[in-house]
Amino acid sequence: YVFVDGTTLCATPGHRETAELLAEAVREGREPFLLGGSGVSGAFALTFGCGERNVYLLADRVITST
Repeated sequence: YVFVDGTTLCATPGHRETAELLAEAVREGREPFLLGGSGVSGAFALTFGCGERNVYLLADRVITST
């Protein structure tokens, strides 16, 4: 995922539905923003706000860069 401010997020394993929801939000001008995250049993749970909708992502690895 690449966000408007240039931040890149790589999460594995990927989840197609989540990727499509985030891409749709960007196309429609609803910039996703990180609401929060936590570690869950060795994985990471991230919650993004996209306008009126929240998108949840669960990944084994998360790599970010700005």
